[in-house]
Amino acid sequence: MEQQEKIVEALRRSLMVPVFYNEAYEICERVMALCFEEGLELFEFTNRGAKAAENFEKMQAYLQRNYPGNYLGIGTVKTVSEAAAFIKLKPAFLVSPIVNPEVAVICAQHDVPWMPGCVTPTEIQLALTNGATVVKIFPASLVGASYIKAVKAVFPEAIFMPTGGIKADKAMLKEWLDAGVLCVGMGSELLERDLIQNKKWDQLRDKIKKARQLVISCIAD
Repeated sequence: MEQQEKIVEALRRSLMVPVFYNEAYEICERVMALCFEEGLELFEFTNRGAKAAENFEKMQAYLQRNYPGNYLGIGTVKTVSEAAAFIKLKPAFLVSPIVNPEVAVICAQHDVPWMPGCVTPTEIQLALTNGATVVKIFPASLVGASYIKAVKAVFPEAIFMPTGGIKADKAMLKEWLDAGVLCVGMGSELLERDLIQNKKWDQLRDKIKKARQLVISCIAD
């Protein structure tokens, strides 16, 4: 199975992707491990600080030792130079907040699934034309689930992953999934800053577990 197919199937099983960044590597490792231990198969670490590359490389090594069947991707990649630097670290997938066709080219050259951020039909078309594996709707809170229903009619072949402002609330999750998205991306709404800052790991684990149960229940209903 090709890498793109593997990632899409993992997204289909997980139904949600945690999105996270922290300067402290120990915290990054702990948060990622908690997510994997609670059944999530993918983790998006974002390029949002000076320690992004250093921490990502360490997280990759930790992943290979402890969770070799799971996937660590890099997010918030906007330029070709950023993409090239992180592709050397072998991300399972690459996420962008924008559609940059040059980033699409380098991802295709290295067989790295590309997930660009879109919010208009023109951007969605540009993303699909340039080989997007998944279309990230960002910020999702700006458009709402009803937007997915509208654009799915025009782009039935597109695989959508809304990210931004999505909470671990059953009604909200069900609305997005019923609209036809493959999965949702969740950042601080899932990985609560206060719990992480104060290292309340049991409470964070419980929150991840409950969110996972909620999203699964949306599919089961």
